[in-house]
Amino acid sequence: MKKKGLAYAVLFIAFALFNVIAFFIPTEKTATFWIAYAFSAIAFLLQIVIWKLAFKGTDTIKSKFLGIPLLSVGFRYLVIQVIAFAVFMIFPAQPTWIPVVVCSVILGGSAICLIGTETGREEINRVEEKVKRKVFYIKSLQVDVEMLTETESDPTIKAELTKLAEKIRFSDPVSSDALAEIESEIVNKIKEIEVSKDKLAIIAVTTALVEERNKKAKILK
Repeated sequence: MKKKGLAYAVLFIAFALFNVIAFFIPTEKTATFWIAYAFSAIAFLLQIVIWKLAFKGTDTIKSKFLGIPLLSVGFRYLVIQVIAFAVFMIFPAQPTWIPVVVCSVILGGSAICLIGTETGREEINRVEEKVKRKVFYIKSLQVDVEMLTETESDPTIKAELTKLAEKIRFSDPVSSDALAEIESEIVNKIKEIEVSKDKLAIIAVTTALVEERNKKAKILK
């Protein structure tokens, strides 16, 4: 929060300096001047919105990193708009349509860039979340087999369960909709191991299914 407060303080100081330059430099305050000034004030105010949007959600390093492109676009927008204002302040005797068009193009172009940047960030988060859900399958499967291994008293069965756990551990962690059927079968077989009278046979079938699943996963890449 302190860093955000400092950032807003810097923005406020920059806006104050902007106003000092705008109103204390002797220049004619025409309609062109006021139009450019209004667009520049909007650019400063929009920085607050952009910063909040860039750092929305959690305060993790990753979320802050993904917010940097948004901040970059916002900062460039502000700089370009201030430069445009400086030009119109130096040459205030321009038709009013010129600053309106120029500043509108700057604002509109920046808005398009901001929307594109934010859409890209949301897509990155969506894909990552999807990958997390897929990876969870293998992690969960490995934990289930390791728990069976810990509770197993028969050394032969325990050894086979350990091998199965290792095979799952080194399996392709990313799942796929095309693998849903065989993965569901693997889950059912692992549940069956605990209650089966012939655990070794079920472990062998499960191992074969895991190998088949891994081969299909490679084909799908």
